[in-house]
Amino acid sequence: MKKRMLLILLLSLPSLLVAGVIATYTTYPLHLESYNSIYLDTYEGTGTNHYQGCMAMHMGRYAIDTQGETVTNFALISNISSEFELYGPTKNNVTVDVAIGFHPVAIVRYETQLYNSNLNQGYKNPINPTNTSMTGEIIIDFYLVSYEPDSIFIENVQYAHTKGSFGNFSISFSSDGNDFWNASLTPVSGENNLPIPEQPYLISGSTVPEEGVPFGDPTEQVLYSFAIFNNHESFDITKAFGLDETFIATAQVTLEYADPTKLYAVTLTFTNQTNSDTFMMTHENPSVDQTIGYKLSFNGYTIDPGDSVDWNGLSEGSSNKDIKVTQIKKSDVDKLLEGLYSDTITVNLTPKDSV
Repeated sequence: MKKRMLLILLLSLPSLLVAGVIATYTTYPLHLESYNSIYLDTYEGTGTNHYQGCMAMHMGRYAIDTQGETVTNFALISNISSEFELYGPTKNNVTVDVAIGFHPVAIVRYETQLYNSNLNQGYKNPINPTNTSMTGEIIIDFYLVSYEPDSIFIENVQYAHTKGSFGNFSISFSSDGNDFWNASLTPVSGENNLPIPEQPYLISGSTVPEEGVPFGDPTEQVLYSFAIFNNHESFDITKAFGLDETFIATAQVTLEYADPTKLYAVTLTFTNQTNSDTFMMTHENPSVDQTIGYKLSFNGYTIDPGDSVDWNGLSEGSSNKDIKVTQIKKSDVDKLLEGLYSDTITVNLTPKDSV
């Protein structure tokens, strides 16, 4: 899995600046769970329990950081079906398989409130709350929710998918103050500051579940997710001269369903867009051939493009490590034209065997 950092240096004001609404999407192994449990375990019982007594299947989580920008609307651009069916026995009649209806929904968590949205309003679907000022961290979770009560489902039974397609989705936002249907929408970006293209809802990348959906714990395979955040903090370029190091971002690896008796490891590989041997920030004007050379520092290692670093000792939950800039030459900077210098770094994560 890959993540990108965008380094932007305004030489007249020596700082690292990244703007825009950015997001990451994390998928989960599919299984059925009472929404009451989700409400307590995932949302700590805060806000409104919109689907009390229903069964739910969590597809994925869209984590948004507005990076100081105020957003007033989110739109789901998606071809997801409005109706789904899973097929299997119920406690009403354990000997006969029946079709059980589900519908797709989104739950937004903003501050201490939860907002629900039915995803049945066509290709451009508003996500509640609409026409509301929001800034900072915003979470959007996607679920299938049953029409029938959770009490009819039988634990450890696999329910076959028989109707409905998940398709792909993207999310756009507005901040112009207009109501949802008249707002000018902008696609949410990834850490590379480029619009996130359409992506699948499901962990398999397919439009339908590839296997039956169990009521109970999902298959115990370790799930890795990777994020880069805090990559919009300013920094003093003088603190990266020579062997000095200065913080530019935080790398985060999260493990789910990890064996508590084991430790895990990943390898991070750092590259740039030009596949050169040296990290270089280039001037915003292509006709200016001046650059700022630098190296990265991570986990005790000094890094050039193409270098890989192991991150050992990982366990269930999230682990963070700082990414820093170092070895900028003061003599080179003193000769540069003022302006905007930037570079994009790609970080590729590869899981290793447990250690």
